[in-house]
Amino acid sequence: MLKTKTKNTLSSFTDILALIKFWQKNLTNSVRTQETFRVYRDPATYEVTVDSDLTLENYRRETPVLDWELLLKWAKDMSGKSVVFINPTMEGGGVAMMRPPLILLLNMLGVEAHWYVMGGRTNLNEPNPFLFTKQMHNILQRRSAPSERIDDAGKLIHQKWNKENTEILMVQQAIINADIVVLDDPQPAPLKRYIEKVNPNAKLIWRSHIDTSFELMADKSSPQGEIASYLMDECGLRDVDAVVNHPVKEFIYPGMYDKTFFVPATADPFDDLNRVLSKKEIKNGINFINREITNQNKMFASDGRLNDIQSELDTKRRRIVLIARFDESKGMDKAMALGVETRQSMINTGMSKSKLPQIVIVGNGSVDDPSGMPIYEKMLQIRREKYPNDKNDIIIMRLSHNYEAINALMSPSPGGDAQMVALQTSEAEGLETRVSDWIRHGIPVVISNRGGLSLQVVDGKSGIVLDFDKPNFDIDRGASFISELMMDSEKYTSMSNSTMELAKSYNNREFTTTANATRLLRLFCMVLADKKADKVWNISEISA
Repeated sequence: MLKTKTKNTLSSFTDILALIKFWQKNLTNSVRTQETFRVYRDPATYEVTVDSDLTLENYRRETPVLDWELLLKWAKDMSGKSVVFINPTMEGGGVAMMRPPLILLLNMLGVEAHWYVMGGRTNLNEPNPFLFTKQMHNILQRRSAPSERIDDAGKLIHQKWNKENTEILMVQQAIINADIVVLDDPQPAPLKRYIEKVNPNAKLIWRSHIDTSFELMADKSSPQGEIASYLMDECGLRDVDAVVNHPVKEFIYPGMYDKTFFVPATADPFDDLNRVLSKKEIKNGINFINREITNQNKMFASDGRLNDIQSELDTKRRRIVLIARFDESKGMDKAMALGVETRQSMINTGMSKSKLPQIVIVGNGSVDDPSGMPIYEKMLQIRREKYPNDKNDIIIMRLSHNYEAINALMSPSPGGDAQMVALQTSEAEGLETRVSDWIRHGIPVVISNRGGLSLQVVDGKSGIVLDFDKPNFDIDRGASFISELMMDSEKYTSMSNSTMELAKSYNNREFTTTANATRLLRLFCMVLADKKADKVWNISEISA
């Protein structure tokens, strides 16, 4: 099945394998010296170091007094203990965004924390293990054909890649001596058995960040059940000391309820996605995106793909924006449909075409996700074939890594009053921190009711939640909501103010790095004390 999928899905995108090779050679060893969190991965040890000018005082000022005292308490209880995190990438995806500030904060609090990013294949001519792990991802999130299943060939590729990584990882003293080791997602799952051999005293924790179905995983004959059995039994995850899920009970793996803690994904107030940008930085960020569009247009022109050429961002115009990886689950086609219907609704009320919003769908890729280019091409196809009359105002761009540019896109343009609304129309989603980023920027968000997304939005106050179980995915209601905001400046201002208030009273408390560190330190202390997992996750409840 894996070979069939690889052939059918990727053969028409001849540059995808070359792109994956480039990522594995360059991005996982990259140095990002200009960002708030300066990260460097040592190719000899696979350890990622994090440096920053931030101090504990920066985080203390952003955190309620009682919450800060709680964080310090759990950090003190972890004094003298060490924790290691292992995942497959340092760029692209939620783990890569969350990990640098967490590692920095834990170490500033006196908790010894290490971060290791796995190496790529030793032989790039061999099958790519990320095709198999992405296959598992899509099946678990119900984003693949119902008949698609993992097979023994894929498992062998997965296991072989992990074994290759043990040659470097299992001789690192930080791993050998760690009190706690955290494995992120299915990619490093087979490492569990090797860690047990070199460090039998470590507490092992596995984190699953995606939208899974307990009911389907409980059926061992289903594609989802086969994957659950592979991870839990063949990879040995059933014996871990704890599992971390987003706060949705349906996500819990069968048989793992008493070991499962709820720890949602979080954003950082100081990283380059969220820090307050100067007018010059916003301008530079938008210019970066427009240069990427221009360069992509040149490639389209040279290939004779004139129908795929796109307009640049116009900061004086309204815009409807979706920011996400190009992935099967992100519902980018639904975002396009919602944007086009919004534009039509505005036309029906007399709005001139020159004042209609641009529809902007942007994101980047990740070394462990081979879906990026195929999904990007699919969205371009939908743009040119389904929306020929609107395509000049639909921007679909796969960007190079630049957090500051994404921040600029989320920031209202200096001196401008053009309304902006954000979308997160995922058809399956664990939790998406871009939602809380948008809310922090004071931008209302229209989301689907899938997975854990609705944990972040207060319906009617920081955006609205669409019912994707309704016909046409409730897009009519979403379009009506957005068009009303964009045609009534008072309504938009009121919703923006309400969104900002929710950021201060809710999202900034529950979905930031200090909350993440607090939950994890509490979890670590409970695991070290052999306590059963509870399902308490709200900081407001933990600190009560």
